[in-house]
Amino acid sequence: MTASKRKVAILGAGPIGCATAAHMAAQGREAALWSPTGSRVRIDNGKACFRTKGALDAEVCVDWLDDLGLLTDFDEIIICLPGNLYQDILPDALPHLRSGQTVLVSSALSLVTLWLSDQAQALGKRLRVGGWSTTATTAHFEADGRLHLNELRGAIGLSSARPEDGAALLQTSEHMLGARFVRDASPLASAIANINPIAHAAEVIPNLSRMVRGEDWPLFGCFGIEVGRLAQRLDDERLAIGAHFGFTLRSLAEHYHRSYHVPLGPLHEIAAAIEAAGKGPLGPKRLEHRYVLEDMPFGLAFQERLAQLAGIPCPAHSSALTVLEIVYDRDLRNANFLLDALLPDARALAALAGNAAPRCDSGRDTSREAFPA
Repeated sequence: MTASKRKVAILGAGPIGCATAAHMAAQGREAALWSPTGSRVRIDNGKACFRTKGALDAEVCVDWLDDLGLLTDFDEIIICLPGNLYQDILPDALPHLRSGQTVLVSSALSLVTLWLSDQAQALGKRLRVGGWSTTATTAHFEADGRLHLNELRGAIGLSSARPEDGAALLQTSEHMLGARFVRDASPLASAIANINPIAHAAEVIPNLSRMVRGEDWPLFGCFGIEVGRLAQRLDDERLAIGAHFGFTLRSLAEHYHRSYHVPLGPLHEIAAAIEAAGKGPLGPKRLEHRYVLEDMPFGLAFQERLAQLAGIPCPAHSSALTVLEIVYDRDLRNANFLLDALLPDARALAALAGNAAPRCDSGRDTSREAFPA
């Protein structure tokens, strides 16, 4: 295809990449998709098509990018890749990026925006790089191939690799998906704000046998009081890490309340309300799943590294990681190349923390944030 600078290129055609493209189309913005496989979409005449249900019921067709070289022609790029594909794909994409482009990472993990900005600079390119603290929405593909997607989140944290780019990144993000973005203090604040690692660790560990057996099990339907206790302990540690750096972050309960529009309460009651509303996906049906392969190395292990370098106790994080490393018989901690690249020691953390102002707007409460437009 011939790319147009009016469009946004989205790297990743999994549930989140497709959901982001669908919501952008609903907002009147054109997007194009690239994926290493394209297994979730139908490719026909240069278009990638898929059917949606849930918050949007539509047949969505967008331009299909069959070559990373086409990224050069886009002014704006959204990266919707799982963290465990960063090292495989981003080095191949970087040579095709050019100075002046805006690159946004959806649910930026492990300070990848800083790595991207530094790598581009090493190639003589000046990118405007930002990260969303979470995905624009939640979504999953169903057995019939349809994409079930939920409403856009009411508030999404946004940080910039360079502070001077913050205002422009906010304007670009709002142009894509509306006025739902809130400036985070720094990439560090956005990274700690991500609740997926603690939620998925708590959901997976008690249900490992279901994954091994390939069962159909409701993620939130199997989120009982015991899962809630584990999730709460992990969340308490995450919030303590954020507080150490001066960030006021939303709790897991508040995140679920805002993302799924259910009443606040204990975590297991919130999960039951999500399930009753029909908004919960099925849990993983195999061990080789992003809940572990992405969120443990690039989320939980990242938070553990922060805590260890800062001298903050995190026994639940460490225990969860160790249990999963035993079950999977692999080193999940060292599967994240960004840890040693960006946080090799306490000196690197001190330099990083020194550039992070002690505030995080993503914790504030406004009516605009509570309910999506």
